[in-house]
Amino acid sequence: MKILGYSERGIINSLIFSIGEDKELMGEFINKITLNEPFKLGKPDRYTVLLEQSFSDFGDADLVIIIHYKDEKIEKAEDKIVLFIEGKVKTSGSNWIIKTQFDKYFQKKEYKGYSSNLFYQLYFKKQLIDNWPEIKKQIEKDKIDKKGEKLEIKSFFRNRKIGNNPIVEKAFNLIECKEAYYIGIIPTLQEDINKFNDKIDFEMSFLSWEKVEEFCEENKSKHPSLEKVIEIFDYNDKQIYNRIKKD
Repeated sequence: MKILGYSERGIINSLIFSIGEDKELMGEFINKITLNEPFKLGKPDRYTVLLEQSFSDFGDADLVIIIHYKDEKIEKAEDKIVLFIEGKVKTSGSNWIIKTQFDKYFQKKEYKGYSSNLFYQLYFKKQLIDNWPEIKKQIEKDKIDKKGEKLEIKSFFRNRKIGNNPIVEKAFNLIECKEAYYIGIIPTLQEDINKFNDKIDFEMSFLSWEKVEEFCEENKSKHPSLEKVIEIFDYNDKQIYNRIKKD
């Protein structure tokens, strides 16, 4: 049976299921990410991965990787690091340009589709982490007085809250951590990412789809499951990035 996924979600899902329970391979994938801040992976105890997780008004996340460093029985928030990852691709009808997306975010003006802008999407997740204790306190208070109130966070053009969905609350509890990083997997080639120097009001990192495919190629001999991810790159071809298919 051949299973083929479409666009960034197809590749991300295939990648994560191909990595599976292999902690070493997950570590190698994380180390591919170019982080703007000092980051040492060390030796995690385990990982929790959330795919296409909703965070209510703070938006969905294509991929959340929670890195645990202690056994869950004794784990505290300071024993976790969280990676929020959003994927963007080049479509058949247009290209995705990092500078254009940056300029739209930097202007801080509402426009149709702004919530799909990579920079906005990751900033919403930063607000979630920055305001985690206050949001949690309000959630617990609401369980006692049952007023149905939720803390609203001022976010650009509207107020945002976590809502009442119990699965969203589970995910919200999981992301309590000592450090969080915000990463875009984008169709820009790595050499052009390295030249991008525009600064915004929070730290972001970038990983090219080119590097993701390179990771799969480099590791497929030891981990044949990664062949499936390469098949999905082949299936989507240039709708992911301006790739040159290798013979």
